[in-house]
Amino acid sequence: MLCHNDFHEGNILVRRDDQGGWQVCGVIDVENAIAADPLADLAKTDRYSIRGHRAKLDGLLAGYGPRGAAAAERMDLYGLYHALELWDWFASTDQTDRLTGLTSDMREMVR
Repeated sequence: MLCHNDFHEGNILVRRDDQGGWQVCGVIDVENAIAADPLADLAKTDRYSIRGHRAKLDGLLAGYGPRGAAAAERMDLYGLYHALELWDWFASTDQTDRLTGLTSDMREMVR
């Protein structure tokens, strides 16, 4: 599946639907797109944009539809992957002040 790999509020275009609600009508900034499990996209969106806000996550998951077997476990694994990827980026760019917090986050994720 083609995954955007950078979903957040600034990359999603919406418009009003006929009932006065909002509907996604497009996405921008696709330079990080990858072929992956679609849940990798959802996990990254949760980690960096939703940040565990239950109502937002529930809305995202409800709008997404069926997620298949072991979806929660796969989301957890991808969340850990994204944290490790960010840790690696901070380390490679000498932003070591951010590593302690991410290390704590990752320890908590694997418990």
